[in-house]
Amino acid sequence: MTRPGLLVIYTEGGRARGLGHVSRCSAYARYRQAQGGRVLWMLDGDDLATSMIADCGEVRIGPWQDESAALPDLNPAVAIVDSYRVSAAVVAAIADQAATPVFIDDLQRLRYSRGLVVHPALDPAPLRPDGAEWLTGPLWQPLRPAFWSVALRGPVRPVVERILVTLGGSDVHDLGAAIIRQVAHAFPGAHIDWVTGDGSAPPAPGVTAHRRLSDQAMAALMLEADLAVSAAGSTTFELARCGVPTVLLGVAGNQQPNLDHWPDLCGFVDAGRSDAADRSARIQAGLDSLRDPRVRAVISDRAQATVDGQGVRRLFDRLQVPTRKAAS
Repeated sequence: MTRPGLLVIYTEGGRARGLGHVSRCSAYARYRQAQGGRVLWMLDGDDLATSMIADCGEVRIGPWQDESAALPDLNPAVAIVDSYRVSAAVVAAIADQAATPVFIDDLQRLRYSRGLVVHPALDPAPLRPDGAEWLTGPLWQPLRPAFWSVALRGPVRPVVERILVTLGGSDVHDLGAAIIRQVAHAFPGAHIDWVTGDGSAPPAPGVTAHRRLSDQAMAALMLEADLAVSAAGSTTFELARCGVPTVLLGVAGNQQPNLDHWPDLCGFVDAGRSDAADRSARIQAGLDSLRDPRVRAVISDRAQATVDGQGVRRLFDRLQVPTRKAAS
């Protein structure tokens, strides 16, 4: 069997920007490693980001997204680019180097002359006409290994006993304590699992703080949760995979597509933007709507039917077929 060629992942993340890009790209890295391939990261990030991918390949730290930076001549078999800062010129340079370039683009930011574009959002807007092939919808979302195979949830508990609160790997807007207190007040008898990136003490009784969780530990918490309050980033897909009824909060502009589409997809609640004046009222309305076990049961079933956890495998299966290049 021929050993797979070099996979280079170009991405960014850390305390100030969140870890969504790094987290989802780590799924591609682990799959490639399982195939026996070499993985190299070009990472614009900090120690929090590097700790997440410590066993996912070689890592080179530094800004790579702007044409003023010297892009190393790596000539990878596959290049995966996941960035909201990368310039069109650097995208073109990476596409020229790689045998197969892959671009993770939630926002349809750029035009791509060749390769594959993974667009996990279910977005009704027309995709950009270009030379790349677009792979669209939640089934293409890269999930970490613990979410590749998840059993269907059992019977829904009649009373909410466990609630998961996760606002991104770094909680860049420091929302955790306020939301924890609101959730604790709404469900005084429930235990709250709070996934946080820092060392803050739990702000209320009955709260367990979890830091720097592995994907296995995160999946275990999700499968125990009766409902969740979550940032509307890539964690949304993991929650859906585990069938967790969720109140979604937008903590970054790029999360708007998830707020727009997930209520219709499976019944997740759109609580709006984190900086909105009515944030608390919208979160409360979402929590109240999920008290009914019949509502939670329907959402759980629909969520698990929406995401099957096979987005990473789907992409690497697709890479076995030559990609379509732009006409000369």
